[in-house]
Amino acid sequence: MLITGCSTGIGRALVPLCREAGWGVVATARNPAALADLAPGDDLRILALDVTDGGSIAAAASACADLKLRALVNNAGYGQVGPLELIRPEELRAQFETNVIGLQAMTNAFLPLLRREPGARILQVASMLGRLSIPLAGPYNASKHAVVALAESLRLEVGREVAVVLVEPGAIRSAFRESLAKVWGDLPERAKGTRYEAAIARYLRLRRDQADRHAMDAGACARKMLRALDAAHPPRRLVIGRDAFWVRKLKALLPESWWERLMRRIYL
Repeated sequence: MLITGCSTGIGRALVPLCREAGWGVVATARNPAALADLAPGDDLRILALDVTDGGSIAAAASACADLKLRALVNNAGYGQVGPLELIRPEELRAQFETNVIGLQAMTNAFLPLLRREPGARILQVASMLGRLSIPLAGPYNASKHAVVALAESLRLEVGREVAVVLVEPGAIRSAFRESLAKVWGDLPERAKGTRYEAAIARYLRLRRDQADRHAMDAGACARKMLRALDAAHPPRRLVIGRDAFWVRKLKALLPESWWERLMRRIYL
């Protein structure tokens, strides 16, 4: 199998688990030096891969042409957050280039290899925020909604040949959350003197608190994904985490006006 985004978080946790389960793994990252501490072996191949670079994707597909590739895990991604009226077009484009365009480019590049193997499957990693939206995370929300739509359409188109599993995790304890502030860049400066200045600081504090209280360990999430990879009949959707399960239920039950009031109260 090939896994994108293996430097941290779910991708990193998935690599040793899959190897222990008997899978050969192609572990990828933009900087392969980040994977140098993975135990070497015939069951591991490390590749440099930037999912926003077509040449990098083509080189990775060529490097895997000799393999019996039975799974692709599209896990690479990041979260561009901030008030939508302060988000620059280039920030929104970059979010979609990685989380959406890159994911689909990887899928298209590796489908020919996957079709060669009976029982092949693709895991498209979205988020609980692919089914609902929260304030101050508009670009990320939108990108994960797009991943949901792409996965569901892809399943209809190729699902008889290659199984497509939509993975929808809740909060995960990983460096992903520490990277939020880095991704903001000068956004706090742009927010100074606006109604969002205090909200941004509150958002970061709140997400850290939520991660401490409710977030799932990346290894626990990876174990659930491994079950889908090993399953004779993989699930169409894999909702991971109590928060992902119950928040979705709550949104379905509440009137829209109540839901919006709740989101504003929590985040703004």
